[in-house]
Amino acid sequence: MIFVSNEKFSAKSIKNFSMWQINSNKSKMLKRYIFYSILFFGIISLNSCSEKDKTSSKIPSTGGPNEMLVITQNISQWEGEMGDSIRAAFACEMPVLPIAEAEFNLVNINEKSMEKLMFKAHHNLFIIEIDAKFTSAYAETRKNLWAEPQIVIKLNAPTEEAFLMEFQKNRTTFLELFRENERIRIINSYASKFKDLNIARALKKNFHLEMNVPKGYNMAVLESNFAWLRKETTTNSMNILVYTYPYKDTTAFNPDKIKQSRNLLTSVKIPGPTLDSYQKIEDDYIPLQVRNISFNGHYATELRGLWDVKNDFMGGPFISYTFVDQRNNQVITVDGFLYAPKQKKAVMQREIEAILWSTKLLND
Repeated sequence: MIFVSNEKFSAKSIKNFSMWQINSNKSKMLKRYIFYSILFFGIISLNSCSEKDKTSSKIPSTGGPNEMLVITQNISQWEGEMGDSIRAAFACEMPVLPIAEAEFNLVNINEKSMEKLMFKAHHNLFIIEIDAKFTSAYAETRKNLWAEPQIVIKLNAPTEEAFLMEFQKNRTTFLELFRENERIRIINSYASKFKDLNIARALKKNFHLEMNVPKGYNMAVLESNFAWLRKETTTNSMNILVYTYPYKDTTAFNPDKIKQSRNLLTSVKIPGPTLDSYQKIEDDYIPLQVRNISFNGHYATELRGLWDVKNDFMGGPFISYTFVDQRNNQVITVDGFLYAPKQKKAVMQREIEAILWSTKLLND
């Protein structure tokens, strides 16, 4: 089971810690992490203290994008079957990228290090405690325990075998909680001074929705039922699409219908670099991943897949969410796609996903 705790972890769970020897490569990685954590934590703490309008008493969380700390009691837990299970769950491939990249970059530390504030302040923490005092395995989850935004998941178990059984039952839920926290971290960073207010006003007027789009994106196209936002650099292109059409029936949630609608739109609205070239979904070799989910309170269809350009060689990943604005009887699709040849894409893809998840209808 998953136990959602309303209390802080007890002191007993973090005081009887053991140290272990780590190899030289791991030691160097940990030292680099400590150095940059101290530097980053100091900078954001100074910045936070200088702000008069504080919305939270918690310190800002630290850590790199898509990074997670895994706290174990001894090195054998990390190097053995427990560590293998954790890596398989959290360092798995991010869905539908052209080249495999991990969902999360895992950093293993020992329990003793949790006495240090810089580790407690990390935005993603997964803690293991194996102790015979537990009569059964269970998980505690806390949001914003020591910092904000933060998710802390602690799995308690009497034995390693009990841990493995409980972890396997709940690994998908754990992963979704860490994904959600990454989105919150990104969205929060755009919610105030980094938000593009001009784009926000345009989306409100045309689509009756709010979206936290950071500065750096430009409104390439704005029509009554279509918007294309672009963030261009010399090495990559990050794109957000918003488009609507009248709602007729529940076939609006059918993935084939969504694919057809997207291909029709991009063939006209997203031209390629050469004559008669345009963007389309490429699912001949890697099929679309489809989920029906709750998207900010709305039933939605999530599509993840790859796109390419007809009569050209461009391509990359995309993700979309399709839901219904019931008050205005409109199907709304928010879609993000990335073009970043020869670059790692996981961090940029997560940013696009977070922007899409910031979508809220004004009438909600």
